[in-house]
Amino acid sequence: MFKVRLALLLILLYSATFVKAQGNSEAAHVLSLNNSLLRLYGQLQAVDASQGASVRSQASEVISERFAALQTLIAQDPAAALQLAFDDNLLASLAAAFPDSASQLESQVTLEGPVDYVILDDATLSRHRIDITMQVAGSELNLHFTEHEPGWLKCNDIVRVSGVQAGDQVAAAGGEVTGQVAGAGCTTLGEQKIVVILAQFPGIPMPSTVTNAGVTNIFFGTTGRTVDGYWRDASYGKASASGVVIGPVTLDRVYTCDEYYLMRTAAIAAADTYVNFTEYTRVMIIFPNPGSCGWAGLGTLGCSTLSSADGSFTASTNWDLANYFSSVDNGVKLITHEGGHNLTLHHASTRAFLNTTTGLYETLGPVGTAGTHNEYGDTHSTMGSWNLGHYAAPHKDKIGWFSAGNVQTIESNGSFSIQPYENITGGLQALKVRRGTGNNAWLWLEFRQAIGLYDSALNSQVRSGALVHHSDASTGAYTHLIDFTPNTGNTFSDAAKLPGTGTWIDPYTNVSFSVDSITGTAPSSSLNVTVSYGAVPCTTANPTVTITPSSLSGSAGTAMNYTVAVKNNDASTCAASNFALSSSSPGWPTTFAVNPIPNLSPGATVSTTMTTTSYDTTAAGGYSVNAKAERGSNINTGTAMANITAPAVAPVISSLTTDKAIYLARQTVKMTATVTSGPAGPPASGASVVFSMTKASGATTTKTVTANSSGVATWNYKLNPKDPKGTYTVRATATHSSLTSTPASTTFVLQ
Repeated sequence: MFKVRLALLLILLYSATFVKAQGNSEAAHVLSLNNSLLRLYGQLQAVDASQGASVRSQASEVISERFAALQTLIAQDPAAALQLAFDDNLLASLAAAFPDSASQLESQVTLEGPVDYVILDDATLSRHRIDITMQVAGSELNLHFTEHEPGWLKCNDIVRVSGVQAGDQVAAAGGEVTGQVAGAGCTTLGEQKIVVILAQFPGIPMPSTVTNAGVTNIFFGTTGRTVDGYWRDASYGKASASGVVIGPVTLDRVYTCDEYYLMRTAAIAAADTYVNFTEYTRVMIIFPNPGSCGWAGLGTLGCSTLSSADGSFTASTNWDLANYFSSVDNGVKLITHEGGHNLTLHHASTRAFLNTTTGLYETLGPVGTAGTHNEYGDTHSTMGSWNLGHYAAPHKDKIGWFSAGNVQTIESNGSFSIQPYENITGGLQALKVRRGTGNNAWLWLEFRQAIGLYDSALNSQVRSGALVHHSDASTGAYTHLIDFTPNTGNTFSDAAKLPGTGTWIDPYTNVSFSVDSITGTAPSSSLNVTVSYGAVPCTTANPTVTITPSSLSGSAGTAMNYTVAVKNNDASTCAASNFALSSSSPGWPTTFAVNPIPNLSPGATVSTTMTTTSYDTTAAGGYSVNAKAERGSNINTGTAMANITAPAVAPVISSLTTDKAIYLARQTVKMTATVTSGPAGPPASGASVVFSMTKASGATTTKTVTANSSGVATWNYKLNPKDPKGTYTVRATATHSSLTSTPASTTFVLQ
């Protein structure tokens, strides 16, 4: 009784702690439905056939609700969805137990296909949504990555992912780009040929302040701030904007913001009379708010193949709310942002780092630390929140807007003079400084000045020193601004490293730099910087602990084997260390094949097997399984799921038949046994069935057959002329999950 109560307590504690960790009410909902379904699955194996229909009816409702909830969770929190999804073995058992609901169970999948990638930006440029869709076998699936998507993923890349699929939603545990659709790319250099479509809806006209002439001026004007002017300045003349503004044209109906693909099709059709789309590579649709659109703009990340009456063409697309084009500056800010997405750029973000020991913010945390990410926090690039600043150096470098000599990679001591970021000089305009010996993290230093119409609008502090961005394995197509005045409100408006503020020494690597002086007057000024590398310090860090697979299943009392991987994240100069392993959840007997992990070198990863065995009395449901790696104060924990089903029940031979009642010599007797897991349970796939045939003379012949996926085992026996005539008895027993059925029997007659 104590074990039963303990098991029930554990599942209740798990329900609370797992949901708290996820911080997600939908995760709690899915967990509750998982537990309900596992209990019903256990009941089905225990009841008789007359009660099975009632259990299946209840399960049908639970499975349907769970299917919808899991799809929602995949979109909200794919990492939680991966842990709460069932593994292949349990899914197969549930599908067999509840065949009418099998189509509403998730699948563990590996998928490959081309993707489309759209970023939706809200009116404040503080909230966004990413829609990544994959085409697979004629179906469109929505991909949701748990952490970082493959680096610089864009439209028409071919991607392979592994994860969990529920309906058209896929939680991707990881992925890789394996190719690209032929001919689907656009250049980021030279003339960017744009078709701007002013698209209004029946009953919803374009705002009176937004006119063809006004929009033409915002895009292609020759004076003041324009999209063309921004791209010319920011690219140092390597890119420009040209094209035509069509409309207003009235579409066939009102389209919501979430119907952006359909809106594009309708807009192209409406504008086709006025322009040959095959001559353009950028389509930009400006439309009035259809009623409840919370987005300011949407943009594809890169280009894809589109269709028009003129033929197919390769182009990017953005969709922009018309009210922003009543103001020149707002129009330029929005289009250089959404147009930046079209050029394959992601957002200009910030990363803040809180030192948990001191309670103060610091410029950077240990190498590999994520920090706190603010999606639009860099207000010194138009890829951040509502500003006119040039794209940051990592972005310009990626799209080819720097020339040879504009960027210098630094990995050793030296002094350098950086020219103003806005000048078309051919000189040094950015330093790419390796953040310490032996790692793949970088500091990008820029020198912004009040030159031209765009960076001149930035805060004066960032034009008084070095503006620095950090990139590492997590950055991808983003840029990450870091703050050299981290404890002045943590706003990043004064993020620059200024002259006279001393040498910044990275506390976690061997790099340091100082901004020594600014000489001259813009545009002939320069920023003088000294970079130094000292001895690499031994900086210890928490290990990384991962458990795979993320979910396993087994009946109560069985052992489950997980792989636990431990990575030593210490600096390369530290000595190898031992890491002790332990598990505190869910409180079952747990062992590790190797414990402690011995002599693990910095940067190295070692895996071992963790075996956890539930109690015989453990209640059906989902349990959190953890593994902790510990060395002194450096501790980390990985988690996974264990889904416990009811203890296995003995199989039942629900029917044993022969295909005839009477046979003649030389005929074949077909004996068929149907085996289920319990009286009303699912087919006992893989059961070992032993047939025994006793002849009229008393002699016995046996045959062992494995039941198929439907729980059916068949033995064909050909009678020969010497077999005695009379009554024959057929018996069968089945063994499944180490349990054996009660024998079943039937008879036939040989005449």
